[in-house]
Amino acid sequence: MNSHLRYVLVGGLALASLTATGCGSSKRQLAYAKVQISELERENQRLDAELAACRADQGHGAPVAPVNPGDGSPANTGDVQWDGRAAEQVATISNEILFKPGSAVLGDKAKKVLNDVISTIKSKYPDASVRVEGHTDDQDIKRSKDEHKDNWDLSGNRSQAVLHYLIDHGIAPAKAGFAGYGKERPVASNASNDGKAKNRRVEIVVITGGGASGK
Repeated sequence: MNSHLRYVLVGGLALASLTATGCGSSKRQLAYAKVQISELERENQRLDAELAACRADQGHGAPVAPVNPGDGSPANTGDVQWDGRAAEQVATISNEILFKPGSAVLGDKAKKVLNDVISTIKSKYPDASVRVEGHTDDQDIKRSKDEHKDNWDLSGNRSQAVLHYLIDHGIAPAKAGFAGYGKERPVASNASNDGKAKNRRVEIVVITGGGASGK
């Protein structure tokens, strides 16, 4: 299995509910399977996008556009970018909005932004599962080495902080989980400061499964 799944395997991803104990119920097992399938679908989409981008760089074609989420999907704001991907809606938030450098503690602005995301999830996708994914750039941990061993830890700790905030504000624990991918899933080149900034992000993946409300 690829190295970018390391934290998923170590940290648990959303594959197990934070409240799951013992063998768990059949509903939790079904949710587990759905998240596994969703994770594989997202990985396929990511690889397809990388291949399309490489072909575009070589002059052989244009990058593949993301799936159109359709009418009723959330509107983008200056702080949150929503992206429809098949049976998912993904809210991308820059780490600069959520955290101070090297920190996994949510700031006041972060809570305001997350409150808006929570409101959107509750109103549009009340039955959806939610997975929080943390990402970093390729810079090694320096100032906060005593708190985060490496980028795997930093991204995982940040995604957990967001996850706990979502749960504390009404997202069902049995339908929520997290993952930390470190630097392994960049959306831009780390060769520039702008690219690094784009890679430092948290993605809140709302797994609608085609059954989301369109309120």
